[in-house]
Amino acid sequence: MSVSPPEAPPYPTTPEDDRENDEASISAYAEILSFQWCFGFNKDLPVLNVSINNTKKIFFVAAQVGVLYDFANNRQQLLIGHRNNITCCCISNDKRWLCTADSGRDCTVIVWDTITGLPNQTYFDVINGTGAVAFSSDAKYLATLSQQAPQIMSIWDWTAESDRPICALELKHDYSNQHYLQFNPRQSTQLVSNSTTQVVFYEWSHENGLNYYDPELTERTFNISREKLGYLTQSVFLLHPTRVVTGTTTGKLVLWDCKTTGNIFEMNKKQSNIVQQNDLLQQSTKITEDRELTRDTLKSSTSTRSGTLSSRKSSSKTNEQIDQDEEEKKYKQVQFQEPQQQTNVQTSEGRSEFSLMNKRALKLCEPQRKAITVLVTTNDLVVTGDSDGIIRFFDQELKLCMWFEHFRIGPIESISFTYTTSDYSPPHISNPTQKHNESTLVQPLFSSFDFTLSSSHAVIAHVTHSGQQISIIKRDSSTAIYALDTHPFEPKLCYANASGRLQLWDYQQKTIVTSAQHAHDNAITQLRYNHNANLIAVGYSNGQLTLCDALSLESILKAPFQYAKAAILFIEFSQTSTYLATAEDDYTVSVYRQNLDSEDIYTFLGRYRAHYKPIRALFFGLTPDDDQPILITIGADRILAEYDLNGSEIDHLVLNPSTRIEQIAESMSACYYPSSLTKESFIVTINNEYKYKLYNSGTKMCRKTILGPTFGSPLRKIGILPKLDENSTEEYIYFMTTDKIGLQRLPLTGNPFDQMAIIAHPNRVSDVRSSYDGQYLFTSGGLDNVVHMLYVNPEVLQAQAQLGGKDLIPFYKLLEGGRDGEIFREMQELFYYSQLRHQDINRFDRREVTAKIPLNEIPFVMRALGYYPTEQEIEDMLNEVKFSTYVDTKNYVENIDLNDFIKLYINHRPAFGLNPSDLYHAFNVLCNQYDSEDGQPQMNRENLLYLLQQYGEHMNDYEMADCLSNLLHLNNESTEMFDTMNAEDACQFIENQLPEQVTIQTFMEDLLKMPTQYVDQVMYSVKAHQKRRSSMTPKEKKRQLSIEQLEQQHYQQQQQQQQQQQRARSAMTSTTQSTTPASNDS
Repeated sequence: MSVSPPEAPPYPTTPEDDRENDEASISAYAEILSFQWCFGFNKDLPVLNVSINNTKKIFFVAAQVGVLYDFANNRQQLLIGHRNNITCCCISNDKRWLCTADSGRDCTVIVWDTITGLPNQTYFDVINGTGAVAFSSDAKYLATLSQQAPQIMSIWDWTAESDRPICALELKHDYSNQHYLQFNPRQSTQLVSNSTTQVVFYEWSHENGLNYYDPELTERTFNISREKLGYLTQSVFLLHPTRVVTGTTTGKLVLWDCKTTGNIFEMNKKQSNIVQQNDLLQQSTKITEDRELTRDTLKSSTSTRSGTLSSRKSSSKTNEQIDQDEEEKKYKQVQFQEPQQQTNVQTSEGRSEFSLMNKRALKLCEPQRKAITVLVTTNDLVVTGDSDGIIRFFDQELKLCMWFEHFRIGPIESISFTYTTSDYSPPHISNPTQKHNESTLVQPLFSSFDFTLSSSHAVIAHVTHSGQQISIIKRDSSTAIYALDTHPFEPKLCYANASGRLQLWDYQQKTIVTSAQHAHDNAITQLRYNHNANLIAVGYSNGQLTLCDALSLESILKAPFQYAKAAILFIEFSQTSTYLATAEDDYTVSVYRQNLDSEDIYTFLGRYRAHYKPIRALFFGLTPDDDQPILITIGADRILAEYDLNGSEIDHLVLNPSTRIEQIAESMSACYYPSSLTKESFIVTINNEYKYKLYNSGTKMCRKTILGPTFGSPLRKIGILPKLDENSTEEYIYFMTTDKIGLQRLPLTGNPFDQMAIIAHPNRVSDVRSSYDGQYLFTSGGLDNVVHMLYVNPEVLQAQAQLGGKDLIPFYKLLEGGRDGEIFREMQELFYYSQLRHQDINRFDRREVTAKIPLNEIPFVMRALGYYPTEQEIEDMLNEVKFSTYVDTKNYVENIDLNDFIKLYINHRPAFGLNPSDLYHAFNVLCNQYDSEDGQPQMNRENLLYLLQQYGEHMNDYEMADCLSNLLHLNNESTEMFDTMNAEDACQFIENQLPEQVTIQTFMEDLLKMPTQYVDQVMYSVKAHQKRRSSMTPKEKKRQLSIEQLEQQHYQQQQQQQQQQQRARSAMTSTTQSTTPASNDS
């Protein structure tokens, strides 16, 4: 019996579950950051020819964006409406209607009008996503195949108002993934789909629902091995009323025909009757009953509507001889191989009812030896594209009519023909070339409509004049794009892919300036212009670094620098390009110094490993006193490292004393705060707990903590947007999450209406850069091979901030219940009680009540509100208020009012509360054994007390006893006892209150008093983890145990390092206090 997980509590929520910020209107998002252009496309999806007569227009997919590209005028019309990467697309025969679909959370199927570029129909939350779509020949019906298992085949009347399919059924699991789907162009009630090993034929009606047939195609069918037969690619209907042909990866074509015997006249008669019935059914369409379409309803409905779901009988094989009459001989061309005769004879009682879609594999031919990757039809021709890039045209008898092998664009991925109207006359071909015609017989000139090709090398070509002329439309990246950068003062964009190809674009004219091919087997991971844009530094995945000319993109070095041993993640030039620094994947930093007197432009200065976790930020700055260049790195190990460049020599890179800037959270990115907003010099960081932090660049003191954007995942990169107008006082930060990019108004206040974001790349945003003038943002999507160009309109963000309210109105909305809620009333009461407590609660004389409380009361009010900050966090809060006006007034702030306290509370408290899964992970890392009965992680009492008292912020026995008494509600009983308690008594008290073995359930229920739903959620994770452990092999268990031990050792090393740094900081503080007066942070 399967155990379902308990429902998660409504609050606190995790960022993945909190999608309120993501649900704002797409139109509003499109105004603040609107897609302008897409560089690159998804080479694995077909490129559709949208041209009509002599127009030149194609459609391709760029991540989640559909692009209608007029390549004659170099214009793009972007179709935006998907939250996930588009997985499939199709177009109607008349090129008017376009369908795109995706798979994943909030998946959709959208039908677009190619003339207006607007959506005409949208289906939301299609079951299991969509992996294949197809229009009927009249574009009235739409067929979809889900991408995820179990696959569901659905037929939609998309022109109707209903959001339910006409009919649907669930396919068998053993069919493998059906990846190709097509309607019969002459009969809208017939379809075919195929996977790599199975072809499925369908027929449907409004009355009987959807039937499907799965003929067998195995090694015994044609007495040929699977290696020689190959895997199936695509299937198309022939003009013959009953025949279908399927291509394979070994260059073969499988011909399918009806399993039932009978002459063609009877088949045509049956086909005519079906067409007449279909015309009658269209006059009285029956829609599926109005109920929710789920997997359960699919299983029940298909059993009643679909009749015989499968016609294959595994226990009996047909032995009927196919009549070799003259009519069939007309359809034979090359040497076909007859299917192997079966010994068992199928009786008439075991046969399925007569159906044109009940087919079997009739013939097997081999027109070529290379894999057939594309199989389409146009008029009376069958067209194939193969892995060598050769296009072949066959007639309906599969006789070769023409082939083109001079295109040389790589393996063909799609072929799409131009649509011509009946009144259109194609231009006359003068002096046609006959170089491909090697026949000695007189035959008519071959002609075909113009068509477009796309290849797996990310090349799109347009073929005209019946194949005589080819023009390259696009030649984009065929591998992942990780690196990009913008010109510092011109409208140019440079990006590079994982196969070493660089491209330089003029993004205003939308034209490519130049491209260069570097080493194919060395992925480019980072690019950076120097300050005057005459050089581009290029970093590679193997640690090489080279310098390229900014115009030709060719290397200007005799040999690349090879000092780094791992992939280069960051490249930065100093303000005048005197220094060049790189950060590598092995947590090291390499620094180069400019050398104008030598042929080598830069000389290697040194390499240092100052971090033990990945480096998250690398940037140059200036010292506050003498404006000398310095280099700063910030890592996931919470360390800020500063390098003394002036004091460094060759092979001796000087590192200043490092500073630990975070206690628990990990820094994700950092940069300098704009100097126009403050008189001090600040470094702004963002951590994985959704908090901005401002540090004084000189003292490294945390001066302010601000709630950051909460758009599904922590921010991974931040940068200052260049000013759009030099006279403007507005400043902005652009940021990047896992899949989104956005803008944040400055100064940072924690106001949620000062930020917006959009989905840039649904899978992952690799990098983001701004243009030199701040008008555009450019994003690379990594594995989706696409770079997006987005226009920045900050006026929308200003309008949103004004609509959000002034003063404290936006912050009230962040409190549960708002200004009229319980938390706000509790704050008011606690403010009053805090004043009583500060003035001595036992006084009986007249008290002076004000609107402020002393700073030393802040921690007590925070704890009373349910937020328990650490001692370091308390120090940061007090410093934030204390030094808030020091630069302007030279005075410290000693009190705080309610309005400022509300902002302080909202900005410092956890953004999403306590996540039970985090508690389970921490307990699992710290535990030293598992309960033998239920598999709960547990630790003995001595180990728990040791960890609590020795690591992190230290606690003595008295503090531990006090905490336990508060957690166990023993304050009234033990108050008098604490007054006379010695150290031995405190230890005895602790031992009496804690069990000898502490499990996670005991820890949560008895000590933390967590709600039942949290405990149930964690216990479900415990049971799931125990089930996984029990199913592991001994080798896997040993590996898992070693990982857990490494995590424990890493945690202990981390805590020891933190302990040493705290002792060093305390020693420095005591020395400073003994030698100097009270310090300030000016």
